[in-house]
Amino acid sequence: MELRRQQHNLQWYHETQSSMSGATPLEPQAATLRDRFLLGLGAFADEALNTALRLRNGVFSASLASYHVLFPDKVILSHSVTLSLYDRLSTALTVAQVTGVQYLCSHYAARLAPLHSSDASRESNIRLAQITQYARQLASQPMLICHKALQQLGNVGLSPVDIVTFSQIIGFVSYQARVVAGVAALAGRPTVSVPSFPYSADAEGIAFTDRELAWQSRLPVVTVDEASAEQRQVLDHSPPQVHSESYYLLLAHDASALRERNGVFININAKDGGLPAQLKALATLAVSRINGSRYCAAAVAQDIQDAGLVNALFATLTQGLAKASNPASQAVIRVVADLTHTPEQFTSQSVQPLFSSGLNQAQALDVILTGAFYAWENRLRQTLGETTFSDSRGR
Repeated sequence: MELRRQQHNLQWYHETQSSMSGATPLEPQAATLRDRFLLGLGAFADEALNTALRLRNGVFSASLASYHVLFPDKVILSHSVTLSLYDRLSTALTVAQVTGVQYLCSHYAARLAPLHSSDASRESNIRLAQITQYARQLASQPMLICHKALQQLGNVGLSPVDIVTFSQIIGFVSYQARVVAGVAALAGRPTVSVPSFPYSADAEGIAFTDRELAWQSRLPVVTVDEASAEQRQVLDHSPPQVHSESYYLLLAHDASALRERNGVFININAKDGGLPAQLKALATLAVSRINGSRYCAAAVAQDIQDAGLVNALFATLTQGLAKASNPASQAVIRVVADLTHTPEQFTSQSVQPLFSSGLNQAQALDVILTGAFYAWENRLRQTLGETTFSDSRGR
């Protein structure tokens, strides 16, 4: 959906933001939900799903904390932090519209409606148009984002801190949309969608390599010696060896967002749901293959014992499905592919292959959470840096 100009208040509005009268959002009550991550869907869970949700309470608590960090009630702007709450919620609504998940569109439209953009100057409109275009492309076709696109964000005044926060917002809402769609499907809720962006083709096939991988930031990273107390604390509680990894040193520009992202990551990788490690790795690989995230795909490929299946997935998703002889493996690939491609069309029928293959409710939820999280992680890894190899560079 495009942005349109409302002449009566001289602001930019998304088409879903206002009602036919142009005065209020379509569902103003969507802004007042207590659970701003699952958007109240937990109320529709049956006993089995409730049990699964409770097992994964750590994931949902960390996800809700991420929401509040990225979309606080008030944002204090400075020289290095220029993304206003309006900018953040406008970006979130753009991503929600790309996914077509109505629950999400209604929520972010309702939160955005009362806010005013900073001004209506030509420079402000150019800036908003640029970040909206970037958010739309990263949400729909992450494999097409290149270094030049990142530079264009700097050209309209976004600092490295802004760009990190902006990327976290796009990744987080991409994740949230797929969790909301997945939980709604598990709860048997009817599909509620808005016209989304058309399904885009998967990223080009890549050959699997067992060479050691590294990741190099495209932006200046936080220098440990000059890090703030909060940044040092978050880095100290991040995965091991982060002080030498440019990925975490870059994300540390927004220390609060990194802290909560780490919480989501740690809780999703916990074994509370009982999904076998190989199936979890397979879900990660399938999503990363679709999105073209070579780093994320290769990082888990060695955890999958079937080398033929790994190579087939690296070639095309179709070949991977054909190679998967195990019913659970085939179901995981198919379900996360549907959730990645078309979350707005994800229904209770979409999750049936998981149950038919013998997985239970908690394991099915784990598949959804893993696939959804890598919609977030892929977008950070692909756009903010490059995968490097011992003797060459790759995407």
